[in-house]
Amino acid sequence: MELTQEFSDSPFDVVISSLAFYYIKSFEAICKKVYDCLKPEGSFVFSVEHPIFTSRNEQDWYYDDQGNRLHWAFDHYQSEGLRKTTFLTENVVIYHRTFSTYINDLINAGFSIRTVKEPVPSDEMLKNIPEMKDELRRPMFLIISAEK
Repeated sequence: MELTQEFSDSPFDVVISSLAFYYIKSFEAICKKVYDCLKPEGSFVFSVEHPIFTSRNEQDWYYDDQGNRLHWAFDHYQSEGLRKTTFLTENVVIYHRTFSTYINDLINAGFSIRTVKEPVPSDEMLKNIPEMKDELRRPMFLIISAEK
């Protein structure tokens, strides 16, 4: 996916993206483009799958012989780049990057980091959906808020 969209001379107050940037090869290019189209003190808020979640092609738990979840493995964390995985369908192409790449690409584009969150299920979700308890065992998402 290329970043070819051109915007008018009227900058934006906020840019929001949800679970999209790991499908694009260059997060650095995204950061520069977003920075350029924001007003001074404009906000950039986005979510991605957590880098621990995207480090391996196999985005699944390790199970014992009885089907119990043993642990979430991650490997090749520092090896950024293309991953082919299965998520809702086969042959999904994503681009893994480290936590530090997300932060440093934002800083290098000129952003100040305001908030970083690794959300967990709510108490209500934990109470009503038993398998949600395993979501406390590893981060699945990363949410970052930055300011121009």
